[in-house]
Amino acid sequence: MFRLFAELLEYPGPGVREAAQECEALVAQEDSEAAALFARFRAFVENTPRHRVEEVYSATFDLDASCHPYVGYHLFGETYKRSVFLLELKQRYEPAGLDVGRELPDHLALVLRFAGAQTDPAALGELVHKALLPALDRMTGRARSAGYDEDESPRPEPGAAAHAPYRALLDALRLVLQRVPVAPSPAVIES
Repeated sequence: MFRLFAELLEYPGPGVREAAQECEALVAQEDSEAAALFARFRAFVENTPRHRVEEVYSATFDLDASCHPYVGYHLFGETYKRSVFLLELKQRYEPAGLDVGRELPDHLALVLRFAGAQTDPAALGELVHKALLPALDRMTGRARSAGYDEDESPRPEPGAAAHAPYRALLDALRLVLQRVPVAPSPAVIES
């Protein structure tokens, strides 16, 4: 499932419809609310010409800074901490056989591919709960620190309807990732 979400969060290619169908089937097995959100995204890619899907992708992820697809950007901003995060990710990717190509290591799709390669449940839980979910909270407008209301409901943004299909995809991913167990702390294991 991580691989499919990663594929859908990369610039749309010729296999986006098939990947959406396959991923929706997996999501439906995990969470019905996530499946309903995902169905909106799948319907969009099935009923929209690919050039328009590409335009919506670019408008969502490239032109809207609140939704840039870079995990470290949402966690640390453009700071030295993000640089350290990028280096650490790149060092962890190499043993896992993950090639970053020309993309920055904190691109959401790459981090998801890395999460899918995790064999250690504790490492996966840490990656999901300390990096992916906080970044997705910011990307979907649920982070209080991003200036949202106390009930964590996102405020409508100008042009939000154009971003709706990918926002639904991100919300579905967020719900699926919330099901990943939190890594137990050593203090809990010892007691």
